[in-house]
Amino acid sequence: MKKKSFKRTIFSYNLLLISILLIVTGMYIIINHHTLQKYNATYTAYNQLNKFYTNVKLMNDSFQGYLYNPSDENYQLYKDAKKESYQNLENIQESLDNMDIEWRFTSLRNMLDAYVKQADIVKKENMQPNDTFNEAYETLTTYYALIDHTNADSYGYLTQDMQVQKSAVHKYQQIVQLVTLFLLLYVSIWMVYFSITTLRSLTDPIDKIIKNMNRIKQGTYDLTQISNVNTEMNALCIELEDMAGRVQENISYAKEKAELEKRVLEQQNENLKKDELLAQSELKILQNQINPHFLFNTLNMIYKMAYQEGAMQTSELMEKTSQLLRYGLDSANKISDLHKELKAIENYNYIQEKRYGGRIHFLIEQEEDVENIAMPSMILQPLVENAVTHGLKDVTEDGEVSIEVGSYQDEVIISIADNGVGISPQKLEKLILNDFQVDEDERSHLGLYNVTKRLKAFFHDRVKIIVDSDIDCGFEITIRIREGEDV
Repeated sequence: MKKKSFKRTIFSYNLLLISILLIVTGMYIIINHHTLQKYNATYTAYNQLNKFYTNVKLMNDSFQGYLYNPSDENYQLYKDAKKESYQNLENIQESLDNMDIEWRFTSLRNMLDAYVKQADIVKKENMQPNDTFNEAYETLTTYYALIDHTNADSYGYLTQDMQVQKSAVHKYQQIVQLVTLFLLLYVSIWMVYFSITTLRSLTDPIDKIIKNMNRIKQGTYDLTQISNVNTEMNALCIELEDMAGRVQENISYAKEKAELEKRVLEQQNENLKKDELLAQSELKILQNQINPHFLFNTLNMIYKMAYQEGAMQTSELMEKTSQLLRYGLDSANKISDLHKELKAIENYNYIQEKRYGGRIHFLIEQEEDVENIAMPSMILQPLVENAVTHGLKDVTEDGEVSIEVGSYQDEVIISIADNGVGISPQKLEKLILNDFQVDEDERSHLGLYNVTKRLKAFFHDRVKIIVDSDIDCGFEITIRIREGEDV
């Protein structure tokens, strides 16, 4: 039997070792790639689901903002969030190959379709504050709640799928560990044989390198003597020095990351405290809202008692006050119309005439064919109140506030004037140039500023506000609203 040479034996062992390594590595790469691909797909779906609920919330918040402040910016935010939500669902369905849970996200898409269709209905019905709008708005809120309530279930389905993938990864790891142990055993035997047959000059530098590798973690090592043995040892020592530098960099990075995570945790705790304060503030606001309703109910009770006792003037005064208060409560931050505003002004004028006796008279003139346009609530009352409180504050008799409503061509014209003290042309010019904003020492025109701001926010460039006044010549404000599609 012919004996093999040492080189041939070493070459055979190396070839066998390389073959085994290639086979094991190939199997590991294939299995690992397949498993990680499925795991990453589930993780991508999980990430897209998180973005989906974030975009749905942004879509709902933007649409709510559009209802209260119908601007192109709010509506564009709503459309962008809607587009992103649909894209998130498509990404989720593309990532999943589990038919048991894929149909659940199809159902989620159907819910989103229902919400979008209902939002279009609410947008159309938003022109008038009628019962149809309220019913459509409640349905829209219900659709959003249904989507939001699927949050926990959807995450649960993906989490279960991730657990299945995790179990598969664990099984593959066990298999790889067994193969690795077998390979290590083979390599160990081969290394014993190799160490016996190799030269001492090669094993000595390797022993010294192994000792230095344990010292690299502390940054205390010396490879100069080993690197001078031969070119191979020199290249190996250079790589070890590079590895040592990377270890130090990783330690520094780990410390920075830990510090960053600590700051993030502190910020999260601070945010929790802010959320608690916000909840307390909202509770306080809710408690304060009880007071106007209590006052309204009390006025209504006094009105009924005065009526039963025969005090008709007192009864009528309480009735007008109660009606004015109810209009203020029902129309707060809502859309009203011209007729409701004029009815509220009639009640307000009645109360003020009783208060001031014959000192101030109120006149309302309205053309019969004036269109009943939609407009923000509580617009006219602050202007009349400014006329009484500031324009006629020093008038002892023959004070007059006139409200005229008419139309000309395609405009609705509302004029409120008084015959009070008026203001100088210089102050009037400053008021107009400042867009009706007031200084700290001119708070008397705050109501005018608030009214003009709300009108411009509602009608945009369709409204024009004109003021006219002079010393001892009264004060007049004219609101011209061009007809068009209501906001």
